[in-house]
Amino acid sequence: MTDCLPPLHYGRYSMLLRASPAVSVCWLLLAALPPATAQSMNLSAPTTLSTLSRTWAPPDIDQIVPHVSSDVPCPLPDILEGTKVRAKEFVSNLQEFSATERLEHVDFDKHGKRSSSTTVSYNYVAEIQEVRPGQLSIEEYRNGSIALDVFPAQLATRGTAGLALIFHPAFVNDFDMRCEGLANLNGKSAWQLRFAQRPDRPSRFRGYWLSKGWFPVKLKGRAWIATDTHNPLRIETDLLEPINAIPLKTEHVAIDYQSVQFPQRKVNLWLPHEVEIYMDFRGHRYYRRHTFSNFQLFWVDVSQRDHVPENPKILSESPDPKGR
Repeated sequence: MTDCLPPLHYGRYSMLLRASPAVSVCWLLLAALPPATAQSMNLSAPTTLSTLSRTWAPPDIDQIVPHVSSDVPCPLPDILEGTKVRAKEFVSNLQEFSATERLEHVDFDKHGKRSSSTTVSYNYVAEIQEVRPGQLSIEEYRNGSIALDVFPAQLATRGTAGLALIFHPAFVNDFDMRCEGLANLNGKSAWQLRFAQRPDRPSRFRGYWLSKGWFPVKLKGRAWIATDTHNPLRIETDLLEPINAIPLKTEHVAIDYQSVQFPQRKVNLWLPHEVEIYMDFRGHRYYRRHTFSNFQLFWVDVSQRDHVPENPKILSESPDPKGR
């Protein structure tokens, strides 16, 4: 059992990521699903909800390896150094950001028939900071609340903004990383990396909190890293092994990132645009899609960092609509 508490018990620190091996990281927290909620999920590759019943979920990352140019030398140490820099910049530049979040939730029965679907929208705010070296704090608010009851089906999916932090120096060494080659992702040149939880390191990056306790997740996944900037373009994860005690048989997560320009701060951030989650949990299947838009960046005036004013000046900026 770790000290990763349910979100309602965190107060302001709803998510805590630590470099200490003794503490697990929860970026995805789930409320206990009531036994009466006997519904399932069906998923497909990123597509319209009307086609989801045709397949259960995308293939496991090891079932199909996307095509790469294997004859191009892959400088893995340089790539990882670059991703570490970008992950640290992500934390330092994103003191706080807001967005409009749209959540689509679909329940499917065991025959692949949709039993219900729900779409909700939130005013989403995330606060990310490094409270001390190697200790990252992520807080999420939806409509000003951290409560679980804002999610459909009493199933809370939280912390997705932090998935790219798998490449942060605090966590990257928890995973075996290898380069599969040079890929083309939607017209962009990208290094295709595969990663998996190391057996000699604790599983600290993701977990499930239920009424009967905390269950860490052993992850494997694939990431596409831009060759020119080392920013993540897409990340997919699967379970390295199922968690029979819950039981959780399948969990496939896919996140697409988009470039968002903030010219006033002279930063270009790659922020999560769409998150898809496919889950076989407690014998039921669920599909969930989070989409983010209308980003706004907030930060404290740098001139005030040497003292603590009574009324700190909070600055904000919307993206350049022309992407310059």
